[in-house]
Amino acid sequence: MPSPRHPNKPLRSLLAEARWTQGSLARAVNIVAAEVGLELDYDRTAVAHWLSGTQPHPPVPELVAEALTRRLERPVTASVAGFGGAADPAVPARAQPYRPGELLKACGGAPEGQLRPPGAPDSGTGTGTGTETALMRSAVRFYSACFNAHGGGTARSALAAYLADDVLPRLRAPQPEPEHRSLLVEASRLSFLLARMYEDSGAQGLAQRHFLTALSLADASGDRVARAVVLRGLSAQGLALGHHRASLRAAEAAAEAARGEAGPAGTFLLAQLAVAQAACGLRREALGSLARAERAMAADGPERSPAGPFDTYSRAALEYQSAETLGKAGDTAGAHAAMNRSLAHRPAEDHRGLALSYARRAEMLVGAGHVEEACASWRAFLDHYPHLTSGAATAAVTRSRTLLIPFRHVPAAAALLNRLSPVAAGGKRH
Repeated sequence: MPSPRHPNKPLRSLLAEARWTQGSLARAVNIVAAEVGLELDYDRTAVAHWLSGTQPHPPVPELVAEALTRRLERPVTASVAGFGGAADPAVPARAQPYRPGELLKACGGAPEGQLRPPGAPDSGTGTGTGTETALMRSAVRFYSACFNAHGGGTARSALAAYLADDVLPRLRAPQPEPEHRSLLVEASRLSFLLARMYEDSGAQGLAQRHFLTALSLADASGDRVARAVVLRGLSAQGLALGHHRASLRAAEAAAEAARGEAGPAGTFLLAQLAVAQAACGLRREALGSLARAERAMAADGPERSPAGPFDTYSRAALEYQSAETLGKAGDTAGAHAAMNRSLAHRPAEDHRGLALSYARRAEMLVGAGHVEEACASWRAFLDHYPHLTSGAATAAVTRSRTLLIPFRHVPAAAALLNRLSPVAAGGKRH
């Protein structure tokens, strides 16, 4: 006989404390699920079943707990929410929820005295010259190029295996102090790239976990710029998920960690700060940060040979951030011009950057009523899409169809919708 169900009193109590209806909790769970690539469509009836004692299948208890954690602004576990039992080992790891609280915690800083100022002697940003450091730098260049060319679903498993099987043993082996610090920086960069790959694939919880691993490695290396770079990545992820204030806090912490840094690193950090400020309605501050980013790009930085992906920041990337900043600040014309400049600077092999930039430009154009120009931009997006295994690109396909349907009577839009249908039917490209 099945064991009798008992009402879930802890969940009912938490629901009352949150001042949520059953429908409100259902919608919040759907949002958390979407952040980890799960498509759930719960409504109040599902919550009613949980309250009556029904145990949802994993990972739903963790998603419920995370939704309540965000609402109550204190930690809530699945057990506290009345969902007992051990975690199901068959549940895919990518269902790990994203936790905004971890983003704020990361902004707290490394232990006092652990980090050296930017450019200090023995910094991990390029002083190591040993064979193992050189090998890891080559890996950073390789996996970065794979990500830019083909998206987060390409070489992700290989990078995860490389970190576990090759990088970790090297970090544990005895090394001279300068070499060990350089290895830690390169390991942080590889973890950062793995986080970007998971983020691009829609596995936001796993992406956050690898960003935090990258942050720990950067802190252990003692390099402030390495720490700032990871905080910037955490900020961008949080902003994309709608956590604007937490994202701004991380962007501010990143800029503070590498204060005075010019050249590529300064540009990289200030560009994200500008976008986060604009998203929070701080228009004047955002435009000021954008101007500082431009000045940092114009400044002469130390030359590195050969330059790696973390030693450079492209004009195309800065113009993309400029477009996002200006758009959020209300300067539509300026945003369009910046996005056009960004596309003009993208190299042909940057399929991911080109695809997402064309898609973003199309969304901006259709929002301004320029339907035929938007369709031309979406056609360019589709030219690059076959090269990608990218959840972000798949999401752009979905958005394009939604935005085009109201204009299906326009011949260009109708033709594009016909072209998009088989692409969408092909399923997710993670």
